[in-house]
This record gives sequence, C-alpha cells and structure tokens, in this order.
Amino acid sequence: MRKLDESEHVFYGNPNPAYRVPHPTFRGPMTFPRQPVVREAAVACVSNYGGRLWFLKKHIWSRNRMILDPLVELYGNLDSWKRFRDFPRVWRRGLPLNHQGRSSPGNGYYSDEYLLFLSEFKVAVCLENCLEERYFTEKYVNAARAGCIPVYHAHPSVREMFLKGAKWVDPADFGFSPSKTIRYALEQDQAEFRRINDAWLLSGAVADTDDRDCIKKIHQILRRKLIAKAGK
Repeated sequence: MRKLDESEHVFYGNPNPAYRVPHPTFRGPMTFPRQPVVREAAVACVSNYGGRLWFLKKHIWSRNRMILDPLVELYGNLDSWKRFRDFPRVWRRGLPLNHQGRSSPGNGYYSDEYLLFLSEFKVAVCLENCLEERYFTEKYVNAARAGCIPVYHAHPSVREMFLKGAKWVDPADFGFSPSKTIRYALEQDQAEFRRINDAWLLSGAVADTDDRDCIKKIHQILRRKLIAKAGK
C-alpha cells in the first residue's frame, strides 16, 4: 500500500508516543444504526480510484481488484469514477461495470445515515488506502458498527494496537483473490461476526480514536510545544 506522506507521519506515524495522534474512526457516541433486513450482497464505498495510472501502483491495484469484482456493489463519487480508466483498455474512460451510478448516502463517513446504508449489506469491503504501521481509519469501524462482515487487511501493528478481539475476513488468506475472498465472506455466519465485533467495539479498543478526543489531543500537543518554545 502507499506510504504515508510527511504531514500524516507527524500524527499517526510519529515515533514519539507523546506526539502520536491516531486517525479518527468515529465521532461519539458509539452507536449501531442497522436496518432490520440484510441483503446477501457485498458493498464497497470508494471515491478515490487511484488516479489515471492506478494500475502501476501495487497497493491500488490490489484494492481496486477487490472493489471492482462483479460480486461487489460499488458506490462512490461520480465525477471521480467517470474519469476511471480500466486496464488494459486505458484509452476508455467511464464508470466500472459494478458501479451503482451514485455515491453512498449520508453527510460524511461518521453519519448514522451512511452506517444505515452499509447495514443493508452482509459484507463490506473496507480495505485501507495505505498499509503502514499504526495507520487505521474509520473504514473497519464503520463496517463493524453497521453489522457487516468486514473484508479487511491489517498491518501487523494495527492488529496489535486496535484489532485484538475483532473478527474479519482477510484477503491474504485467499491469495488476495477477490472472488474467493468475497464468496467466502458471503458464506459466513453474520451473527457470529456481529457478536464478536460488537463486543470489540464496546470494549474500548478504539476509544482513543473518537474524533473529538483526537482534536483535543492535537490541541494539547500544540500547547505543550508552544509553552516549551516560549520558555527557551
């Protein structure tokens, strides 16, 4: 997956824990908006397809192969996806065949409306744009809160820091084959994933990634630095 740029490293990847701020994954309280009826289908909500030469970027290639699989219903920004160039037909632009012709609903990825939309699907493909140490965004948390079976691939540090006690389907277990991964996920017992991931969410495993707390921590870090600078 892609490398974090320097501005991101300052927060999520800072080697000094005192200056490290996790990526926000929700904005409290920790709710579980869910539709009563679930479709036996997989969903992916992605607006950034990786740019014109996405197929030359290994990390984007792996992610796009998964979200462009015919078993997945793809939603995302229309203006972005209309510029999509498939491979090897790079001269042709337009929406992928599995794109549903609209973005996902809701005012941002933390909204209950968005989570309710996700909850209509049994499986959510929620691969990160980046696979790097300590990088963990809202994607997995949204899938778990919606009660979906997450299709996710985690950096070892993310497994240790955030995902202990959680349950997901990892494409690495299927040689990163999109069809094998998604078919397996669709065959699983959703109730079991919900039970385990609900307990994980309520355990406090991601409590420090509440957007409000992250902003407070940034304020505290900046305040300490300003005081230290003024004292020199």
